[in-house]
Amino acid sequence: MKKRILIIEDEMGILQLLMMVLAKEGYEVYTCQNGREAIAKMKQVRPHLILLDVMLPGMDGRSVISIMEHDLELNSIPVLVTSALVESEALFQPFPQVKGFCAKPFVLKDLVTKVKAALGDQ
Repeated sequence: MKKRILIIEDEMGILQLLMMVLAKEGYEVYTCQNGREAIAKMKQVRPHLILLDVMLPGMDGRSVISIMEHDLELNSIPVLVTSALVESEALFQPFPQVKGFCAKPFVLKDLVTKVKAALGDQ
């Protein structure tokens, strides 16, 4: 069974690149483009990992992870945070489900390594 990854990213070019790279690695990839839809999509897809952008329309990534933290269905899903704002990494340190931070622009090899580590696929 393929592991499911949910990418929450509003920039279409980045979303398509991540989809292509992760699908090529053998993962089942789902997407969502805003924070408001993210929680419902998580409950629908039941991902093994979430790639979460910080800056999202409707609800930012920190708000999404705050909701996840208090939801028993979602609080154990590992999350990799993605952002061009490296300073935002500190905002996510209090959340135990955050397993790493991927700075944009991505080094794809490093991103794949972090995804595999978060999923225990090494």
